[in-house]
Amino acid sequence: MTPTENPRIASADVDPLFINRWSPRSFSDAKLTGAEIASIFEGARWSPSSFNRQPWLFVYETDGPDRETFDSILMPGNQLWASKAPLIGFIFAETKTQEGRRPRTSQFDTGAAWMALALQARSLGIYTHGMAGIDYDSVHEKLGVSDEYYTAMCGFVAGRIGPREALPEDLRERESPNDRKPVSEIAHKGVMTTG
Repeated sequence: MTPTENPRIASADVDPLFINRWSPRSFSDAKLTGAEIASIFEGARWSPSSFNRQPWLFVYETDGPDRETFDSILMPGNQLWASKAPLIGFIFAETKTQEGRRPRTSQFDTGAAWMALALQARSLGIYTHGMAGIDYDSVHEKLGVSDEYYTAMCGFVAGRIGPREALPEDLRERESPNDRKPVSEIAHKGVMTTG
């Protein structure tokens, strides 16, 4: 199976964009254009948020002078493949306001912005891969983001898909879209009973 073949089958009518969004590890080093980068962040910009606070912050780099710093924040296992992607970024949620409030939905809203970014990227033929495997102890300092007001959520990369063969052998087997739980396990109509 090539990395772009997709064995997923939806159980109800859904836009193919959702089925075709998955997180590869093999990325081509082909650069993204300025217009493509602007477009994926524009998708995130229009995400819903409580009181329209828009608490998300995306800090990213491509091939600029800070790329090595960005790559160094990834855990070594992620550095092996993610450093080849043309765009790397880190996502933060504003979890404390300047007035000292701690909005309950900041991380939820930031997740919505990430999904919007991922879907907008996919609509352009670009893939994304979010990563929890980052150095949370250094990400704020290295990127100049306040740890008083912002919580680091994850890292991500974006680019065009590359060949499976470019990955280390242990990752090649995992390089295909995975399935999902059935809807019956994630959506329940009515009051749930315990016991």
